Amino acid sequence: MIERLLGALSAKHLTRGARTTAALAVAMSLGWADATRPAAAPITFSATGADAASIQGTVDAYRAALGNPNNGNTPGSQPGGRREINWDGGGAAALATVFPSPMTTFSNRGNVNVTPGTGFEISGQPSPEFGDINATYPGIFTTFSAPRLFAPLGSNILDVLFTVPGTTDVPAVTTGFGAVFTDVDLAATTTLEFFDALNQSLGVFSVPTLDSGLSFLGIQFNAGEAVSRVRITLGNAALGPNDGGDVDVVALDDFIYAEPRAVAEPATLALLGLGLAGLGVMRRRRAA
Repeated sequence: MIERLLGALSAKHLTRGARTTAALAVAMSLGWADATRPAAAPITFSATGADAASIQGTVDAYRAALGNPNNGNTPGSQPGGRREINWDGGGAAALATVFPSPMTTFSNRGNVNVTPGTGFEISGQPSPEFGDINATYPGIFTTFSAPRLFAPLGSNILDVLFTVPGTTDVPAVTTGFGAVFTDVDLAATTTLEFFDALNQSLGVFSVPTLDSGLSFLGIQFNAGEAVSRVRITLGNAALGPNDGGDVDVVALDDFIYAEPRAVAEPATLALLGLGLAGLGVMRRRRAA
């Protein structure tokens, strides 16, 4: 399933140039790219603050940039808008809940999470903010949308894979993803890395730091890039040890991302890419 979701074409079948052309074909087939338009830098939304109110303006600006409405659990790819996950189902009375990897709980919103660790946890009773893992964590972790947080277990890395909402294994792509982080201490350690439908990196972006506070980082791509996966690196250690010094443990709150849209199957992408490459050859011959 993971291989299908990543949707990468094998290097032995396409040259680097053809893979790049096929990536453009993906975006053009989705109506997101114009072959005549110059590339633009991704737009970054970034903020830190001691509480939710202090980053709310930036989070709302990112929501507006991705577009309305919030499509919630509506099945299927929608023509516009965004999806969000706040992890707060069940409210303050909810118990801490552990999930396996892959975690498909929010596939109804086009989200599947994978970790090389043992699984995932959404925090909850009997001790909020992952106090069940380490009694010091409620003193360092803050919520953006109370009361629950999210983190991988046994690893500080997770991959967010996008699917057509309502499915667990139909690949989709998006144009932006952002998240709220809590207790980011060390610079350039907590990051978001974006990958296209051919599993090529679109860039690594560092989350701003604020000890015992909240950090928000949202990236919006506006030059036809189609994001199929986001790798989140949280500090330099999985939840467990005491935070401080050279150890930086980080947890997550809200996810916000542009509407996931269906992507063509790899064979179709290859044909599209080869077709575009052929057009390029014809144009060069005519020019000559």
